[in-house]
Amino acid sequence: MPNMVQDIVEHAAVRYGEKPAIIDGEHALSFAEVNERSLRLAGRLRDLGVQKGDAVAVQLPNSWEFAVAHLALARLGAIMVPVNLVYRQKELSFMFSFAHVKAVIAIDEWKGFDHAEMMESLRQTIQTLQHIIIVGERKRPDHYSFGEMLTGSGLSVDRGEVSPDDPMMMMFTSGTESDPKAVIHTYETFIPAHLHNGREYGLTGDDIMLCLTPMSHMFSLPMILMGLYSGAAQVMLSQFSVERVLDVFSQYGVTFCVAAPAHLIDILKGTDETKAYPSKLRLVLTGGTKIPPWMVESFRQRFRCSIVAQWGMTEIGAGSFTRPNDAPHLASDTVGRPCPTGEIVIFDENQKPLPNGQVGEIGFHGRSLFKGYYKNEAATQQFMTKDGFFLTGDLGWKDEEGYVHYVSRKKDIINRGGLKVHAAEIEEVLLSHPHIRQAAVIAIPDERLGERGCAIVSLKEGTAFSLEDMQQYLLKAGMAKYKLPEYLKIIDELPTTASGKVSKGMLRKQYVQIEVNK
Repeated sequence: MPNMVQDIVEHAAVRYGEKPAIIDGEHALSFAEVNERSLRLAGRLRDLGVQKGDAVAVQLPNSWEFAVAHLALARLGAIMVPVNLVYRQKELSFMFSFAHVKAVIAIDEWKGFDHAEMMESLRQTIQTLQHIIIVGERKRPDHYSFGEMLTGSGLSVDRGEVSPDDPMMMMFTSGTESDPKAVIHTYETFIPAHLHNGREYGLTGDDIMLCLTPMSHMFSLPMILMGLYSGAAQVMLSQFSVERVLDVFSQYGVTFCVAAPAHLIDILKGTDETKAYPSKLRLVLTGGTKIPPWMVESFRQRFRCSIVAQWGMTEIGAGSFTRPNDAPHLASDTVGRPCPTGEIVIFDENQKPLPNGQVGEIGFHGRSLFKGYYKNEAATQQFMTKDGFFLTGDLGWKDEEGYVHYVSRKKDIINRGGLKVHAAEIEEVLLSHPHIRQAAVIAIPDERLGERGCAIVSLKEGTAFSLEDMQQYLLKAGMAKYKLPEYLKIIDELPTTASGKVSKGMLRKQYVQIEVNK
């Protein structure tokens, strides 16, 4: 299995040639063109003084430009720092300074926000930031045009210049409790394991791929190399809407889709439940939050496809996933079996392995395990066992067949008078209510019981929901009375992290110390 980007891209260019590799609206790049453009961009970056080991940030939507930038930086040996489009000056100032970012490749504007101007403002305060490369309209003469940088000669690749153990990626975690940690992945930790996963998904040159989650996130980023390696074409969709997704499914014959559960729920709510939709979709890869059983069954019936549930994080990539031929219920009951190059052990509070069936902290060891947190060796060691397993902060258990059952984050347990309540269990039921769009359950400090549960929800337009409605709905679903949230807060929109998960950290800061609706 290759572990260097140049080997994958060059092999794909020779084997698949003029076959479409990336389809982005009116732009369609062949495998040969992807090879050529990534080499040209790498060459121009080197001309600007970007060298092996330099950090280059990329803030772009899912697009052919994102893919070419990703490949060019990897071939040059520069360290890619992918950042989500939702980040603004406060977050980026910390990240760019911490990573010593030398150049940034950014969109000119997005959803009415001027990213180019923000980057210029950052350059005035961050000493290392020298070059701003703009996709779209270049408004300043001291910025570079991404399109113009694709002209001229390409990089001459020296095979010995970049090695598998060199840093390839610096990805900031989406944690919001404090400043996020910077995860370092090498070519060896990022590439081979994900290519093995692609084989397990059954990817071939006949597939048409579509990622609905941001490519700046670990869930979708590996799909670029998986597609090139397998010969699959990749359709880029810069903004999500149910109508556009259905159009893309139909127009391009998408067979493989990467999506968050929220995307799938929106698609289900935006389509007719009484009919099946003709499509070539064979597999949907989803994860990031607990997956409701009704969603799996409804999507399977409506689109006649398999659902694969995946569990992972920035530090490990895809740690486990169900397989395409698994029984359908496993995609909601479990997060699958360990990835082909990884091992999962469940640990107790003393870092002792637990037998099957017992809940503990999920530990991961394998080929995709990150090299460490940048400039934070103490945190790296804190989360490692003496045997080299990474302690993920997730609670779960393994069954006799080796399937991993996710329970919750360690911090998502509500201790109500000594009785433990898993927030994820309640959230799963709340999300099945027809009036609820988003739901999160957090702990509220209580003098008598220690903690009580508080549900924070957003509603579908034109609907209502009360504390009594919520408690009755949970009781009818079979929930024990002690698990019922005793507070309810209804807001327009729950805050989310860059990866699309509801931000529990922001909710705790905002609501844990104020009077909530009773």
